[in-house]
Amino acid sequence: MRITTPNQNMGFSAKDIYDNHFSLKKFRGKRVLLAFFRDAACPFCHLRVYEITQNYHKWQKQNLEVVAVFSDTKEQVKRFVTQHPRPFTILADPNLKLYNHFGVETSGAALLKALLFKLPRIVRGFFLGAKPSNNPHVTLVPADFLFNEAGVLEHAWYGNNTSDHLPLADIQQYVNEGRSRISLSGKPVSA
Repeated sequence: MRITTPNQNMGFSAKDIYDNHFSLKKFRGKRVLLAFFRDAACPFCHLRVYEITQNYHKWQKQNLEVVAVFSDTKEQVKRFVTQHPRPFTILADPNLKLYNHFGVETSGAALLKALLFKLPRIVRGFFLGAKPSNNPHVTLVPADFLFNEAGVLEHAWYGNNTSDHLPLADIQQYVNEGRSRISLSGKPVSA
């Protein structure tokens, strides 16, 4: 069940990996990237999280927040975060409740496609510290969602393989579009 209707309000609440209450409403007035990953140790995921981390402070100054969701337990994710601290919100969803809510899919063919055609990304992920784990959700396919300042879903991206995320350039374009809607007073302009 893919989400095919943009402009759909997709509010939800959960606990982050530190047991703090989280809700998209917390980021009202900001744009949000909600990114779904397989597991914290996945080399593809590890590389993508590294890329997001490298852009996060710039994006945050430009009114974009990032929320990452992993299919691991919070303990597994916290072990990963202890080794590689991340400055954005991280949620653990081992029962796939949020994955199912957002229509994130699984596919053995998508995993095979990534292993065959995205080998350089695997190598870079391992180079940055990824280690194989025993996560049972190895066939989850990444998905990314962009929400506007009102908390309304504007764009849904479903990967074609287990390495496929919304391009960083597309995220930056979304950030820039949001910045152009900020008034001179610094307040968001109504959408």
